[in-house]
Amino acid sequence: MGSNPVGAARLFALNYVSFSMIHQLKYKRIIGVSFGVILIVLLAYLAIFGRALSQRENHLGILLALPKVILSSEAVRIDNETYLTRDAASFIEIMEQQGFTHIEQLGAAHFFQKDGNRYISTSRMYSAHFMVFTYPVLY
Repeated sequence: MGSNPVGAARLFALNYVSFSMIHQLKYKRIIGVSFGVILIVLLAYLAIFGRALSQRENHLGILLALPKVILSSEAVRIDNETYLTRDAASFIEIMEQQGFTHIEQLGAAHFFQKDGNRYISTSRMYSAHFMVFTYPVLY
């Protein structure tokens, strides 16, 4: 009983081809699912913040800050000049931790004092649930 080397080689080749095809299908499925998840997240972001995208903001910074704001309800620094928060109280708390004293609020302006100098910070609604504050500047 001798073995047929051509038959064994053909069987090996068929097994290898079917094995590699199975792995290719797995990778295609993983890539497809990953693309679908990214697409769903992007569509959800556009649905929630679609109107806000017309504003001149650092949208990438806001996107990266959103999870922390949502999970902790505190003000999160987006860049050197702006903070993202759900409400004014959390922004005022962060500023007081930095040595500012909140004096008063007039409309969208918040007045602070630090080391005898007066500072002003302005706020605006980014969306229905989030506000953007500027870092206090001398006035």
